Amino acid sequence: MAHRFSFEQLIEAVRAPTQLTRLSLSDWEVLLFVLKTARLEAYLAFVLHDSDTWDEIPAQVRAHFSAAMVYAQRQNDQVFHEGQEIHELLMAQGVVPVFLKGAAYIIAATKNANGRLCSDIDLLVKEDVLAVSEATLLNNFWYHKSITDYDDKYYREYAHEIPPLYHLTRGTVLDLHHNLFLPVSGKAPPLEQFWEGVVLQESGRYTLEPAAMFMHSIIHLMLNEEVVHGFRDMVDLKCLAEQFNNEPFWQRVEQLAIESHFETELTVVLTLLNTWFDGNYPVLQPVGRSQRTKLKWLTRIYKYALIPDHPALHSVRSGVARFMVFVRGHSIKMPFTVLVKHFSIKLWLGFRNWLRGDATADSKPVDLGAAFKR
Repeated sequence: MAHRFSFEQLIEAVRAPTQLTRLSLSDWEVLLFVLKTARLEAYLAFVLHDSDTWDEIPAQVRAHFSAAMVYAQRQNDQVFHEGQEIHELLMAQGVVPVFLKGAAYIIAATKNANGRLCSDIDLLVKEDVLAVSEATLLNNFWYHKSITDYDDKYYREYAHEIPPLYHLTRGTVLDLHHNLFLPVSGKAPPLEQFWEGVVLQESGRYTLEPAAMFMHSIIHLMLNEEVVHGFRDMVDLKCLAEQFNNEPFWQRVEQLAIESHFETELTVVLTLLNTWFDGNYPVLQPVGRSQRTKLKWLTRIYKYALIPDHPALHSVRSGVARFMVFVRGHSIKMPFTVLVKHFSIKLWLGFRNWLRGDATADSKPVDLGAAFKR
């Protein structure tokens, strides 16, 4: 794209959106493309719509924002009502379902809920009721798509969730979690503290408490091997920090970080929030030279890795940083021996199916039988 645009301009758009009225149409064009890539178009549209500057925005831009708001609100409503049905199904079996991430923001009506897009619904249940939860959903029009026996084993033995569930008629995707990170990694947080603060929202559904919601967003961002929507996640964290910015909240966040051993990840995120959005949030100080060095490098890596992957913002630094995050994420997910075994099996299965000319040769057929038992 010929028109130049900087990451600092994107940060400024999020930090001071009312100043966007000064942009030219060519500036707006690039910004809209970047916002769409970052999945922040609807979020910024709602912010501007609720401000005094909405009428000062060019009509062509307002049309784009209005369409984004309609789409986001439709999805918001869908998540809200889908969540109600899931909640009732599982509660009838004595299971307490806790909504996570995007669905939780919508249900809890947090500051970032308006315009928050979700690719799926994330749900947490206790491990001892995981089988009951899965069976209940399978008997009520949810199903698993075809995957290989190995992939099914990977989910059930290594991961923190079972294979994704899909609704038969609505196409909604549901990720059913029993932990917040892969148990095989040795980095999964102790869930007792997270369950202790579960909140029943006014809508009658459960989410994590604000501090646990904040920490889970950090865990998801900092331990994942992909940060495609990482800047969007940082905006989520910015909104949560602004909404719940008080001493008890930060004390609870620090407690959860220490007990989960994610002090470094918390410090990186708060450092970036303070730098990018003029925050003044309490940052844990690293102890020891090695910790300070690690923190310095991680902050620098994520500073570039979280730049949205759009041609107008692309740089060698951001590409290298995203690759380093990719390597770090995979190295954290599993012990090295398990990781080598996993990649070897996936490589062999992929090569064998390529020779056969069928990428789905090892997949199990979709069984929709359970969905019609109701």
